[in-house]
Amino acid sequence: MTTPEPAWDVSVLARPIVLRVPVQLDGDPDPMIVVAAWAVERHLARAQAASRLLAWLAHRGVVALRTAGVVFEVRELADGWLLVHSGAEPEPRELAAAAWIRAHRLARDRAATQPPSTPDSS
Repeated sequence: MTTPEPAWDVSVLARPIVLRVPVQLDGDPDPMIVVAAWAVERHLARAQAASRLLAWLAHRGVVALRTAGVVFEVRELADGWLLVHSGAEPEPRELAAAAWIRAHRLARDRAATQPPSTPDSS
């Protein structure tokens, strides 16, 4: 039996990113900053769309978002993604390691809840 793999390419965590999210987007901001700003806005509004935006960011190696007053860690859950207030200054490599572990644990948990596959009888 093989070890279940995460549903996303965790190799991006080799270069973890902590994004600074400005209060106001000016000029022609990087698309990743725009998505991060939308994700924070939707997270604060408790909108479901935040999970999809956070997944997009995480799949590109983003492990935390730094706003004017708060640092949020990007966390994967069994049913989506969310932002969690960071209790300290984010250490990108530590957050990446935690994300890698969490992704593998979730892959294992998902595999354990899948019904066993049966060979095709055709």
